[in-house]
Amino acid sequence: MKPHAKLPPRCPFSECRSNDLGLPARIILHCVLKTRHAWRHRRLCKHCGRTFTVNTGTVYHRMRRSKNDFDRAVQMHAEGMTKAATARVLGVSPSTVSRWVERAGRHAEQFQTEHSKVEAPVEFQIDELHCKGVGSARNAWAYSGIEVWSRMWVSLYVGNRTLRSTMHFVRQLASVFGHDWVPVVVTSDRFKYYEPVMRRVFRDTNLVYLQVENRYSARGLVRTSYKQIMGTAVGQKYARERSEDSKRPNTSYIERLNLRKRSCCSLLRRRNPAPARKPEKIQEALAIVRVFYNFVQRHSSLKFGGVKRTPAMQAGIFERPLTIREIFNWVPPPQQKRWRETRRQLAQLA
Repeated sequence: MKPHAKLPPRCPFSECRSNDLGLPARIILHCVLKTRHAWRHRRLCKHCGRTFTVNTGTVYHRMRRSKNDFDRAVQMHAEGMTKAATARVLGVSPSTVSRWVERAGRHAEQFQTEHSKVEAPVEFQIDELHCKGVGSARNAWAYSGIEVWSRMWVSLYVGNRTLRSTMHFVRQLASVFGHDWVPVVVTSDRFKYYEPVMRRVFRDTNLVYLQVENRYSARGLVRTSYKQIMGTAVGQKYARERSEDSKRPNTSYIERLNLRKRSCCSLLRRRNPAPARKPEKIQEALAIVRVFYNFVQRHSSLKFGGVKRTPAMQAGIFERPLTIREIFNWVPPPQQKRWRETRRQLAQLA
């Protein structure tokens, strides 16, 4: 897969046949309008013939504050500031910051769904983190998966520590795998629901699944042992030879990611005076942290020569780090029509 230099344009209307049929967008500049604040560009889609502004379909659509305030609020939230502190810095209401975070979280999840596929995975590590909320979020856990070679945070799901939540998370992990089905190692702790779910989701693949058990003492980690659940010994040996980071099975990279989630998400901090009350709020907050982690921030562990890369650059998705404005100016795919209507359009074109 050739990495992208920039995000491709998209028509924001679901009625456009470029979205229904997967055609490349044909968007041109239509006119320039003068408003009370500045000059605005209006664009034209050559497929559907409709015009729209630059903000149509993005998180900036019909927002009364400036884009800079929105970007600053989201960035401060991704760095671990609470909503109340962000509101004091920007001089806005905490409810406004809450709406911005909710809107940005939904957008970040859609962005991750479309741009998180790893074509040649090497090693995955999965784990769950207790969120320690109140109310309906009291038993919430944050499931996460990381691709070790690229440091790509590939999957995220917040829910109860049940079989249903584990199934949802592992299926989301399987959706980011590429087409290169060489033996891939997946390591995790000995959570009881991982084994039946992994056997069910990856039963027709040559995946190598290992469960790791860490033993600690007052001085720290003492011993690490593992048990092979799926795969063959030959596949495990070949997968270990492909890995450049782990000499033996471990969960150190996903544990480091859990520490990152604790420090960058104010809802997950211990002794938090304002814990989360709904799992959806944790999902939105972590989605923002995840999109910054994968596409915006350069990692010192991914330094090659004098250049530091983002996980998306290392995975071959983008050629350069993205900016906050580029991510939130991206138009997500609109809600598609029913298959019967799309089939009717295909028959008319034929």
